[in-house]
Amino acid sequence: MKKEPTLSAPTVATPVATPVLSAEGVERRYGALRPALQGIDLQVQRGEFVVLEGPGGSGKSVLLRLLAGLDTPSAGVIRIAGEDLAAVGPLARAHLRRSLGILSAAAPLLVRHSVLDNVAFAAWVADVGADEGLRRARAALELVGLDANRLGGIRCADLASGEARRVALARALVNRPALLLLDDLLEDLDAPVAAQLVAVVDQFAGAGVTVVASTRAPAHPRPDTDPGANAASAPATRIARGWPARARILRLRDGRLAA
Repeated sequence: MKKEPTLSAPTVATPVATPVLSAEGVERRYGALRPALQGIDLQVQRGEFVVLEGPGGSGKSVLLRLLAGLDTPSAGVIRIAGEDLAAVGPLARAHLRRSLGILSAAAPLLVRHSVLDNVAFAAWVADVGADEGLRRARAALELVGLDANRLGGIRCADLASGEARRVALARALVNRPALLLLDDLLEDLDAPVAAQLVAVVDQFAGAGVTVVASTRAPAHPRPDTDPGANAASAPATRIARGWPARARILRLRDGRLAA
């Protein structure tokens, strides 16, 4: 008996979302020295929480500076929302940066200015009114566990290192960014404060904000090899197990993303 031909539904390609952030073949060289970064390929989707883990000198800070547009790659392409950072003009680049929240040694606090002014200044640069900028700054400081009334008038030069780290995070959050780039987020923080800040950042990720953070600590330390991992008073860089379950851990070694 002759078999009747059958028709199948046409295959429809599933649309692929444009990554919020991508790096393609990125390298960064400084003179004749060994490359700080080489062969970096990375795609980060909206709402992802990515953690770059690696020892000092592995290239984490260099990569985050490049992703933030604070430095230029020696080779390769970096895109934010599909826009090649090297191809856009100064005005477009400034507009893209308004969607970023950056915590980086390359974007230091203004140490002669007050805590409140440092955080509010980021809002004012984004054309937020003076009063609204101050309101947002106070809210951001409270979010990271700092009393705006007590610390708001203190110069950043007079802060302890952990307090300065929290002020820098408040500044990164004040404009409600679409993308957070946080270098050494847990540096100089004790474990309880680190856990609080990771929870704050995770709330932003849960609301659709894309997060790329870095840490020097192993992202999943084992208790049998890290006897201080469960001690509440241990340095936060030894308690990286507090990263949320949603986090995608990427390891950098000698300027390369480890397989």
